Amino acid sequence: MNHTLLTAGLLAVAAASQAFAGTLTFTDRGTWISQITGLTNFDGGTQAAGTSLSIANGGLFSTNLQINGYGIDINSPLNLIRANAGPSSTYYNWGTGTIITTQDKTAVNTIFARISFPSPVSAFGFNYGAGGCQAYFAGCTPGAAAGVTIKPSGLADVNITTVANAPLAFWGVVSDTQTFTFADIYIADTNRYIVLDDIARGSFEVLPPPAETAEPGTLLQLAMGAVILAVARRKFGSAQTQTA
Repeated sequence: MNHTLLTAGLLAVAAASQAFAGTLTFTDRGTWISQITGLTNFDGGTQAAGTSLSIANGGLFSTNLQINGYGIDINSPLNLIRANAGPSSTYYNWGTGTIITTQDKTAVNTIFARISFPSPVSAFGFNYGAGGCQAYFAGCTPGAAAGVTIKPSGLADVNITTVANAPLAFWGVVSDTQTFTFADIYIADTNRYIVLDDIARGSFEVLPPPAETAEPGTLLQLAMGAVILAVARRKFGSAQTQTA
């Protein structure tokens, strides 16, 4: 009985003071940014409006960031494309200026982009979408919703559906229990390609809750734990005296 009371008191105190630890994913960029420090953002670089440029693997990088295009195709390696919409290229218009895209997914290939971090990070995120046409020259300004799979290092696959047309959607992760070295983003629908923009990374560290603003529920929980501990000590001390 005494040991049970003592254990219950310890658990009550621990529950009231335990800080969050683990890995969280986000679909809102603003909320994700509020969780990290040392934010570094890559917006795709400079590209003249109405133009696009093929970029070979290893040629697109920023601070602690490299972006490559991969897949199984007659074209190996699969180059990425940096594009900026213009009057004759409205299919690239996501309202964000320069974007990064993969090559098209076909019925016989596998297409994915890899975001790599040479120095592991505890937080990263990116805007994403799916360009291209479900049927050529139909519905591709900039495109209907499509299936995408995100495969971050150390986490289970995330299967999602992109937002139809603009704007781009967001996916981000923070963790105080692991770091990340890469994330692969696959496109599932044929005649489509992955769109990436504003790829960011930073640091995540859980801060202890402010002691001076404890909520009533927390104070009650702490008080209950203290009472239980006091009762346990009194009974435990009495038992020792009687035994002696």
